[in-house]
Amino acid sequence: MLHRLRPYVIGWMALLLLIGTGCGNGADAPPADDSAAPGGQAPSDQITLTADEVAELQINTIPVEERPLTSYLSLPARVLPEANQQAYVTSLISGRVDALHVGVGATVQQGQVVAEVTAPGLSQRVAALRQARDELDRQQRLQERGVGLTKNLTAAARDWAAARQELRSIGIRPDRIERVARGEEDLSKLPLEAPISGTVLNRTAVLGGPVDAGMELFYVVDLQPIRVVADVFERNLGQVREGQAVIITTPVNPDREYEGTIAQLVPQVNAERRAVSARIRLSNSDGALRPGMFATARVEITGGTQPALPSDAIMTDENGTYVIVDEGNNTYRRQAVDAAADAEGTVLVPELAPGTPVVMEGAFQIMSAIDDQRA
Repeated sequence: MLHRLRPYVIGWMALLLLIGTGCGNGADAPPADDSAAPGGQAPSDQITLTADEVAELQINTIPVEERPLTSYLSLPARVLPEANQQAYVTSLISGRVDALHVGVGATVQQGQVVAEVTAPGLSQRVAALRQARDELDRQQRLQERGVGLTKNLTAAARDWAAARQELRSIGIRPDRIERVARGEEDLSKLPLEAPISGTVLNRTAVLGGPVDAGMELFYVVDLQPIRVVADVFERNLGQVREGQAVIITTPVNPDREYEGTIAQLVPQVNAERRAVSARIRLSNSDGALRPGMFATARVEITGGTQPALPSDAIMTDENGTYVIVDEGNNTYRRQAVDAAADAEGTVLVPELAPGTPVVMEGAFQIMSAIDDQRA
């Protein structure tokens, strides 16, 4: 259809040649002006179509829009457990490790016995507890029969409370103390329980080894969710705020991205790193993020607006990337743009003013007609 434009172009060029050779001696003829096209484009970079041709091509345009300029700030980070999701298993009494039930990497539940300690004096405490329980029961029966003395009941209750506190002070739970007092459970060894549910990341307890009161024997961490702490250096503090979107990657699996937001910016600059800690909370259901890992936090920074187009409007050939601009009155022009040929999503086009209509559908056919016109 558009090949019909060639005869008119050839005739137009012949007419110019005739005028140039037939008027005067040619020495005074002004040079031809090829810069009359909009934007300084040569006339060969644009074409005017008939209304019928425009209708047949079903040309569709979109305006250039101002969009926020988005960039990313990369920050060094490390994976750490949440402060309230880590705990140590300790013995509150000196003794010797008599049994170990879990090792490093084991998953434990809160209250699960992970080790047992043989402790001197434990049997005496148990005997005192049972004696206090029996005496309290006896005094209560006497009181019910009306032959007991109130002062004796009060003293028995006081001894019972003191005996229970003796075992509570070394970490025995109240429900277990009641069972031990009634003889329903033995307590020849001190059971050490996991204070939280999680994974055992470290164990220093050795079977048969001595234990001092307060010694950290197991380190238990709940890995779901987990925390990533990024360093926001002083020069970047104005660009980062709580609630900003952030993408986390690790050297272990650089192709996997974890999306989150900055939950907290610690209001203090670390004196050594000259940075503020940004805390990001992430889901870690598969346990792939492990405490101690290095990571990179990419914070999304939104700047001022710039003219932009969908990448589908960008075309490319051997001369580079370009778009087809609708000049009005069925005239279309090729406009070079500095954009990557393989760009996706939104592409910045600072060469075009906001509102400029750019052809989305029919651009290839228009460019073919422009190429035919050049031939």
